[in-house]
Amino acid sequence: MGDGHAPGPSGREDVLGADWEIAEVLAVSVPGARQLASQARRRVAKAKQSTPQAPKAERERVLAVFRAAYEAGDLAGLVRLLHPDAVYVTDGGGKAAAARKLIHGGERVAEVMVRVGRQWRPDRIDLVEVGGELALVFHREGRVYSVDTAQITDGLITAYRRVINPDKLSHV
Repeated sequence: MGDGHAPGPSGREDVLGADWEIAEVLAVSVPGARQLASQARRRVAKAKQSTPQAPKAERERVLAVFRAAYEAGDLAGLVRLLHPDAVYVTDGGGKAAAARKLIHGGERVAEVMVRVGRQWRPDRIDLVEVGGELALVFHREGRVYSVDTAQITDGLITAYRRVINPDKLSHV
């Protein structure tokens, strides 16, 4: 990179490309910031593994009902499908408009979904398998606009993840 940052072990810059800024904020050394980031990544990976995945039939059912409620702009229907503590995460990669912060709470997530659905107006939404995981693939103006996945526990969506970063969507 031309800004003096060294790439991390995977060839990308670590900690969102700002090791020294993170280190400064945390009042630790750059290697210390990298260590904290590594520990955080391991914790996230462990949490993902420890959260049981709902059976495929349940995931298909919940996502199909979610899609219908989303397409209809049915706020109450979306709220019924979302856990009260649900979280909504977006990834625009700095290349597409996305929420900058996590959105917490089933009702708040549903409100955002209805608003975004009205703004986006997708041409179609397909339920497909992407990377071994069931996903809703949103199409708009002849191209994939987003790939959405959900963590489902006891029939409710506990986490909803939307990828709209065009770099990550080019292979879908």
